[in-house]
Amino acid sequence: MNNSNKKRMRIIFISFGMFALLVTTTILLFAFRSGIEFYKSPTQLLEVRDETIRLRVGGLVMRNSVKSSGISNSFTITDGTNEVKVQFIGVLPDLFAEGRGVIVRGQLKDSVFVASQVLAKHDEKYMPRELEKTLGND
Repeated sequence: MNNSNKKRMRIIFISFGMFALLVTTTILLFAFRSGIEFYKSPTQLLEVRDETIRLRVGGLVMRNSVKSSGISNSFTITDGTNEVKVQFIGVLPDLFAEGRGVIVRGQLKDSVFVASQVLAKHDEKYMPRELEKTLGND
């Protein structure tokens, strides 16, 4: 093979590699799009107000905000600046309590966060990294 054929083959090989990388990246992004959940604080959630995406929202459960009727629960979480009302149908975790850290998963609907899952902190020293950053407890 002469020098020009080597260059042509190298260009074809690099072009094919770039195309394969582009196709693979596109497929991965579409596959993960439905599984991506963004973490927000109550303040960030109120700024965005996007009701189309699933989110995790973290903060502290406000005192005197928890109301339960059977498995229907409502409470308010705060990051110290803003508050978000949360509705959750299901059994709250044993460690769920007012004044403690919590992360809820779900979607914002009509200014109320409808949670599909509630995660409570599991001991006095543990706090999720995202929640700790949001609350400024570095």
